[in-house]
Amino acid sequence: MAKDDDFTCRPLDENDLCVEKSIALPVVLVLLLVSLPAIFFSAEMEAFLKGIVNPLNKALGSSFLWLVTIFVFMLIYFAISKYGDIKFGDPDEKPEFPLGSWAAMIFTSGVAGACMFWAIVEPSWYLVTPPMNAAPESVEAYNLSLSFLLLNWGPTAWSSYFICALPICYMFHIRRQPLLRVSAASEIVIGERKDKFLGRFLDCCFILGLMFCTTMTMCLSLPTVEATICKVTGFEPSLALQGKILLTTIAISAVSVYFGLKKGIKTVSDLNVLLAFALLIYVFLCGPTATLFDTFTNAVGRTANNFLTYILWTDPFTDQTVPQDWTMFYAMNWLGYGPFMGLFIARISRGRTVREIVGCGLFFAVLGGYCMHGVLGSYTLYLSHNNIIDVTGILVKQGGAALMAEVFDTLPFSTVVFIVYAMVSTIFLATSINSSCYIMAATATKRIGVNDDPNKYNLVMWALLQGLLAFGALTMGGLEVAKMLGKLAGIFICIPVILLAYAWIKMLKGDKLDEVTDCR
Repeated sequence: MAKDDDFTCRPLDENDLCVEKSIALPVVLVLLLVSLPAIFFSAEMEAFLKGIVNPLNKALGSSFLWLVTIFVFMLIYFAISKYGDIKFGDPDEKPEFPLGSWAAMIFTSGVAGACMFWAIVEPSWYLVTPPMNAAPESVEAYNLSLSFLLLNWGPTAWSSYFICALPICYMFHIRRQPLLRVSAASEIVIGERKDKFLGRFLDCCFILGLMFCTTMTMCLSLPTVEATICKVTGFEPSLALQGKILLTTIAISAVSVYFGLKKGIKTVSDLNVLLAFALLIYVFLCGPTATLFDTFTNAVGRTANNFLTYILWTDPFTDQTVPQDWTMFYAMNWLGYGPFMGLFIARISRGRTVREIVGCGLFFAVLGGYCMHGVLGSYTLYLSHNNIIDVTGILVKQGGAALMAEVFDTLPFSTVVFIVYAMVSTIFLATSINSSCYIMAATATKRIGVNDDPNKYNLVMWALLQGLLAFGALTMGGLEVAKMLGKLAGIFICIPVILLAYAWIKMLKGDKLDEVTDCR
């Protein structure tokens, strides 16, 4: 790899932190062309997007399953091999953030506000339409439901995040490339084209895919927060109420990104993890604790024993669409978030090694998800199996948000639980939004150093644009619209993810990793 040029090595000035218009303007134009028709012509826009996404999902879905699976085994190799010792920073440099805060920022940004929604709703849908062609609401359906939930939120969920993070960490912290972009990290593959049309195209696709992913999360999270507020206050559900919740979330995001990474995003992430795990401990202790733990243990065993069978199941001999609706959807969604999380992990991981990033990052991320889904998913299955509430009936007739409210209503002091859940879900969502807006702003910045934050007005601009796109998606509404956006994001971003993975392999082969450039 060539040494960094004068542009890379020269000191940053205030003008460097301004918006890169060649990236920002095309993205803003596309967002307006999608958001405004979605608001004013909802049905037509939904039909148009489905006409694009559904055929592509059917044709390419299996390839996404292979990608996330291969990435898992690649990460294991990088962590246990000699490459695990590569340090992103100076040899004696300590990590910029404590391990707990570092893990909290990754977890809250990676799972976003929809994780608690899926913990209740996803295993319930598996009772209605079970995987592996099991009979609905059978014993096998109950066994498979939590197993597939853990599968979809396990190592494959995080594999694209960390495979993207490694080459970006290398370029940003070792090569000191003053660009926090997918195109910059792919330089070893695309060469000088990173500063031309191809590079701009990759960065624009990345930002658009990220915005679609975050919008999907918002479409799922806002109705659940609305349902909890309606339970407590007696308000009627409405688009206006969801709009107010959206404005509150965007305001929290805008304020936190305005204060930057250490004062804003880190503080919100730490607070959210504490609130989330306090809620989980309460549910675990108030519910049938031993039964919940048995259910979780059973699911972990089945998932680990059948990992490849489950993740690569495509059901080619029936007309059901369970793999397309779930495992393929998740694979596309995780890939859609991959470069964003790679950029975000790279920004907060200075001073850490490959082994720390992959090993600790995967461990804490999967552990956090398993705790959340293990407790809430097991509790929901317990309520259904013991006929305490009609889980599948509520889900089919009233939707996931109503089911979530009914599940929490079975707990002691449910009003307090609703309030805490609304806070946690809102902050989870705000954390995801502010992290994504931070990375979008960094991508659309001319040059940015390892200790710099993007221009504050640049940060706030992306938060407002994210809110506009989310409002457009809410007017279309529904779980299917949200999942469609997640698939669309994966389609946008699959090529940048593959480029980043290939770039990392070329870096390992082509560079002497114990040497650094003159800029270091």
